[in-house]
Amino acid sequence: MTLATPRVFADAALGDVTANPHLCAGLAPDVLAQIYQDQCQIALWQRPVPSKAAAYIRALTQHRQHINVRQLLPVTSVTEALNAVLPKLAGYEDFVADVQQLADMFGCLFELNYIGLRLASLETAMCPSFHVDQVPCRLVTTYQGPGTHWLNTGQRQPLLDALGIKGALQGKGQELTQWQQLAVGEVALLKGEGWQDNIGRGLWHRSPPVPTGTYRLFLSLDMAE
Repeated sequence: MTLATPRVFADAALGDVTANPHLCAGLAPDVLAQIYQDQCQIALWQRPVPSKAAAYIRALTQHRQHINVRQLLPVTSVTEALNAVLPKLAGYEDFVADVQQLADMFGCLFELNYIGLRLASLETAMCPSFHVDQVPCRLVTTYQGPGTHWLNTGQRQPLLDALGIKGALQGKGQELTQWQQLAVGEVALLKGEGWQDNIGRGLWHRSPPVPTGTYRLFLSLDMAE
């Protein structure tokens, strides 16, 4: 697998490049374990879409195939479940292997036997307003199309100042013009309000707009036990 080029994350509220104590990012998958650090609200594995899996994504586009999978299932059964529902196109086995690998990593990291899996082709934003998940932690990655938007502390403060926490999270008032965005292929763990002692600290994020005539291939994994 080709390593991604490290990206610098800018704090738009301060107008310069600064360290973000809530972000733990790296080129190796073991960076995801940093989510256990108290201050870390997003752990980011900076990888591209694996080249073998990319062949399947291109085939889906070429054949205009859309996907909508949402299941609660054992971690070890992801391959079997996807085998039953996904179109059998070029690169299919490699794509499924990548999803299974992410499920295995997620399950191992949190000692899970079951996970909630969602894999979908999206033509519109699922959750267009910035919000905080009520789960302990969620894994997200975008295989095609725009990646998830998220806010660092400096970027969300204007919303809090203008609207308060309730108004901000209900999507009322001003629209932000600055945010961070996951790159295609990157894998992120987003810490939510359900994490122990994390009330009021969870990562603010939203689904990105999807350009007309295109779609976003999105995967999320949730804790099921």
